[in-house]
Amino acid sequence: MSIRRFVGLAAAVVSSAVIGSSVPVLTAQAEAAVLHVDKLNASCSDAGTGTAAQPYCTIQAAADDVQPGQTVEIAATGYYTSYDEQVTVRSGTPGEPVTFRGVPARGEREVLIGTPWSMVDPRTVPHGFLIAGVHDVTVTGVLLSTPQEGVLVRDSQRIVLDSNTVEDAGEVPPVDGVPAFPADAPGIRLTGATADVTVSRNRVHSSGTVGIAVEAGAARTVVTTNQVVSSGTHGVLVTDAPGTVVTSNTVSQNCQAGIVLAGNSSGSTIKNNILNEDYTSCAVGPQFAELVVSAGSTAGTVADYNTVHPWTGKAAYSWGGTVQSPAEFKALGQGGHDNAVDPRLGFANGDQYAHTAVVGLTDAADESAPGQLSTDINGRPRANHPGIADTGTGTGYSDRGATEIQDPIGASVSGYAHAEPGYPLRAVVQGSYNPGWSSAGVTLDFGDGSAPIASPGLPVTHDYPAAGTYTVTLTATSTQGLVRKSTATLTISKVGSVVAGFSVGQQDRSVPTVSFTDQSSSPWPVSRYVINFGDGTPAVVSNGPTPPALTHTYEVGRTYTVSETVYDDHGRSASSSAQSYVVGPQPGTPVTGYFGGPTTQVGLFDNGRWAVSYQKVTAQASYNTSFGNPGDVPVVGRWEMGGAPAQLGVYRPSSATFALQLGNGSVVTVPFGEPGDIPVPGYWDNNGHHQLAIYRPSEALLAVRHDNGSVTTLRFGSPGDLPVVGDWDGVGHAQFGIFRPGAAAGAVNTFALRHDNGSVSTAAYGEKGDLPVVGDWSWKNRTTFGIYRPSSRTFALSNAYAQQADMVFKITN
Repeated sequence: MSIRRFVGLAAAVVSSAVIGSSVPVLTAQAEAAVLHVDKLNASCSDAGTGTAAQPYCTIQAAADDVQPGQTVEIAATGYYTSYDEQVTVRSGTPGEPVTFRGVPARGEREVLIGTPWSMVDPRTVPHGFLIAGVHDVTVTGVLLSTPQEGVLVRDSQRIVLDSNTVEDAGEVPPVDGVPAFPADAPGIRLTGATADVTVSRNRVHSSGTVGIAVEAGAARTVVTTNQVVSSGTHGVLVTDAPGTVVTSNTVSQNCQAGIVLAGNSSGSTIKNNILNEDYTSCAVGPQFAELVVSAGSTAGTVADYNTVHPWTGKAAYSWGGTVQSPAEFKALGQGGHDNAVDPRLGFANGDQYAHTAVVGLTDAADESAPGQLSTDINGRPRANHPGIADTGTGTGYSDRGATEIQDPIGASVSGYAHAEPGYPLRAVVQGSYNPGWSSAGVTLDFGDGSAPIASPGLPVTHDYPAAGTYTVTLTATSTQGLVRKSTATLTISKVGSVVAGFSVGQQDRSVPTVSFTDQSSSPWPVSRYVINFGDGTPAVVSNGPTPPALTHTYEVGRTYTVSETVYDDHGRSASSSAQSYVVGPQPGTPVTGYFGGPTTQVGLFDNGRWAVSYQKVTAQASYNTSFGNPGDVPVVGRWEMGGAPAQLGVYRPSSATFALQLGNGSVVTVPFGEPGDIPVPGYWDNNGHHQLAIYRPSEALLAVRHDNGSVTTLRFGSPGDLPVVGDWDGVGHAQFGIFRPGAAAGAVNTFALRHDNGSVSTAAYGEKGDLPVVGDWSWKNRTTFGIYRPSSRTFALSNAYAQQADMVFKITN
């Protein structure tokens, strides 16, 4: 019967423990005595000598060359590296075996020998290892999955099969709809004139028939500390093989009996095993008791210290052909220390079929049993559970079955750099620990020479003394001397520089008061601020982490250099400076644009602050914002296609540069003109957005910058005139004009507006001291004029073109 339940189980940990008195120690070979196999190495060659630099490509090539005392190391450089081959081995010598050892690159990678997961014809690779007519051979640390026996040992002596996984072996696959072999087979089979074979610490899962078969002719076989699970028939079947030792195995969920001594297998030993079968989906009968010993095998056979837990309604023992209850079995002089407790097999301590801590199974094995190992299937030592009384022999605390319950003491640590303001070298260390059966303490060492802390409450923060790489170690110790350590590497970055900086603001009030806002920073706390206002007054010194909130009153009309020096609490400092031109109170510069409706709105620009009136009546400004600096000249326009009709901008006369704010908040700068020019952007090209332009009063020169970078010029007006731009005729594009202030106090101003045909119309409006404004005040789709009178902060907008009264109003802030 074929059962395929478990796929991809990790290979067992290779151990070097002695198995009873007849089993050789698995010793590591010197590097000079190692032959390397790695099929995924680009340099591999079966014609070479198996060096690490040029390994063999196939295991068989190494098996053909290996000498007594040498080890063939088989690499798994990829996930489940598959060697689709049957390996036929040659002999070693007593004390110098030939060893085949799987070498995983990582714990989850294994050497897979076999054919089920490949495209190779399974008929060409029936077995993983064929050990026939040889002696002194060890196979360890490989995964075997084959259509027939994973390992077939025939007519061979002093063979060790240790810490392998035999999975889904013996399940006959079809080839073109026809079975490749006559019948299913065991996972491991020992047959013929075979002697002194040890099968230890293997995981034998889902075999086609028997998990481990010891057949007629095999002598002095030791089957110890294996997991035998989900076999098609029996777990362990010994047939006509007297003196076989079956010790400390976990045998579970096999279709028929767990351990069977058949024919004449007298003088055998069955001790410290866990038998926990499930026949729910398999054949059922008295012959399928957990432990079956034939009539020809009872003589001299000893069965004791086993946990035999049959499933409901199933037999525990069959002795000499008669089903026995536990009481009847004891009456025969067998199983005096046996019990039927539920081992509750499940995943624990990294093993899928580990038993749980139960009385009668934990700390209850016979340490003097033949074949008993000092370590379990994972190579872990025997452990004394403090909560369960010791009922075994020897130390008294070896467990039954293949797995030894370990103290759950453990530690896991991780961490990461976590710089905070004022704590640039801070890290967070997190993790967990299990104090186990009996904790002797837990410590956390930060790896920087500071004293470790005991019983840390994780997560914790820690400030390192300097940048660098540190190893954090969390150590848990038990009273039984177990030590579990977990480490993590933390990289602490270099501390950044201290930066000095401040912003200078200016307010239009009754006196020229300038405000300063600190923008300094340091990874360490800033401890001192020194600000020099640059006008001869004493510097302001502020000690402490909070910067001073400062204002300072200057004389009007001068440029001052303000400087600041900051110090952090680690003795570092930095300085910065900025210049500020101080102006006194002023009424502001008039601006116009389509800020919020179909008509033109007016507003004031005052040292970077904008105040706009939507209604054009005396009232508080409808819209306030900030953009620009003192000394800038305001401009308004649609700077980008699809943008708002009134996007803000400024012209900086000192550098002759436009700074324009776009719809996404970014600012573009465009140099154009010369210092002293006046900005006059407008719809010069009638293409949906404004073009930049300047007017040079000293030359009465208009210069328009087009989208392609070309510049056209026009001379109009006289030196001293001020430019105005609007659509005087409702033609859809900008037209030019000039504003000529009155010649004397009280004299009227003159607007001269130039039309497309070159003609000029003039109009008088306002008086000397006024500033010009132009716009469509009443939604007539053409531009007319107005004035702003700074002395009274009054706008007067001509509405004659709409046959309405002029608009006269003030904007208050």
